Amino acid sequence: MAPPSIRLTEQRPPDSGHGTVVLVHGTMDRCASFRAAAHHLPQWTVVGWDRRGWGTSSSLGGPGTSLDDHVDDLCELVADLPDPVVAGHSYGGLIALCAAARRPDLVRAVVTFEPPIRWLPWWPVEAPWDRLARTASSPQEAAEAMARSVLGESGWARLHHSSRAKLVAEGPALLVEMNDPAQDVPAFDPVELAVPVVAAAGEDSLTHHIEVSRRLAALVPHGEFVTIAGAGHAAHVTHPREFAGLVDRAAALADRERVRR
Repeated sequence: MAPPSIRLTEQRPPDSGHGTVVLVHGTMDRCASFRAAAHHLPQWTVVGWDRRGWGTSSSLGGPGTSLDDHVDDLCELVADLPDPVVAGHSYGGLIALCAAARRPDLVRAVVTFEPPIRWLPWWPVEAPWDRLARTASSPQEAAEAMARSVLGESGWARLHHSSRAKLVAEGPALLVEMNDPAQDVPAFDPVELAVPVVAAAGEDSLTHHIEVSRRLAALVPHGEFVTIAGAGHAAHVTHPREFAGLVDRAAALADRERVRR
């Protein structure tokens, strides 16, 4: 069952022969951002939820919420699902990897898109967004600056004023996640990760995001690196068909590994 007070969203086709995929959103996001990607997964049962501190689960976050809390929630969720693929974007990709390392028996495969694995040597000492979280004069300023960075000025301008207000209001949750010291401590060993992993990045993303994803795919025993052409960090929104294709790719990778065994 889902953790108490967390509301799941689910898309279940008449014949979900491909299986179940769990979508894990990143920082300053919510599961609704995967709506277009889910549209391109018509044969999958798609499950998502708003993580602690975000969207419908905003009241569950706050100071003290850690990476472990999100991993606990995901492990509890997948325990009741049949052999799911877990696909996470950004911070959600880190959560997916940690859950797969903790409970490889519960996860068929992982898709991780530009996970912020800050303990790997290819992550900068202080990445641009990490610096933003440290130097912003207020949580609201940090939230607006990050939203502008991810969406671009044109994307920010297209947002309705109410959507902008909601993003800015999530500044405190943003800083909780960005400043979580648990992200600086190794939570899993990539070379010991038993679950197949598709690590992906946008062609136009920040260099260290691409490099971490590429290196991660090379480190895990069963990994593939995929680049989405023309995409940046928000590829699940701007390139939903290609993002959805990563799920099929991860499932195929898992199936090949099972045949080899």
